[in-house]
Amino acid sequence: MRTEDPARHPTEVAIRSAAIRVFAKHGFKAASLRMLAKEVGIQAPSLYNYIKSKERLLFDLLRDVLIALLAELDAANRDVADPAARLRNFINVHMDFHLDSRLEVFVGNMELRNLTKPHYKVVTGLRDEYSGRLTAIIDDGVRMGVFEAVDSRVTTFAVLAMLTGVCNWYRPDGRMSKQELVRIHTDLAYKMLGAQAGPGSAVKAPRSAGVSVGASRATV
Repeated sequence: MRTEDPARHPTEVAIRSAAIRVFAKHGFKAASLRMLAKEVGIQAPSLYNYIKSKERLLFDLLRDVLIALLAELDAANRDVADPAARLRNFINVHMDFHLDSRLEVFVGNMELRNLTKPHYKVVTGLRDEYSGRLTAIIDDGVRMGVFEAVDSRVTTFAVLAMLTGVCNWYRPDGRMSKQELVRIHTDLAYKMLGAQAGPGSAVKAPRSAGVSVGASRATV
């Protein structure tokens, strides 16, 4: 799980955390700096000691998350040649963030459109770079005979949609832990790619406990 840069002033950390909550609750356009200041417990003019504008704050939030994810993923897969192991690490990093940071994911998906064109280009470029990491893993696996994929880019988007979608229905108080869900989704991703996840990777759910993924309030 990612943490804030320790070099940031505590008030800036509080502003960034509050911005996620305020943007998620009210939407970027409806959220005012006055709302944000009230959430932090400071006067609205004081915000400008820490941010340049509301849009720049949104950009910083979206960009910094992607930079952190890329760094964490690269660290996890440094000196790892096996595509199967790299895929497992990718899933661990991706789901760890998406299960722990659902508000950040929501804001990132819903408010991306409110960035200026230059900022939008930066964030979407980082997203492409991130998804490209998964595509490279799949390509390497196909080349080495570990995976099967007709089109690695389409498969990339299918795997990402499955992994990211968990944050739409996951509940911390549900019947399965994060670790169990990660193992299940790792097994599903391996099966999508015609590979074996390995011993102990999958968790068998009780037959009597059905999961309605299509329901907006489904819990697991």
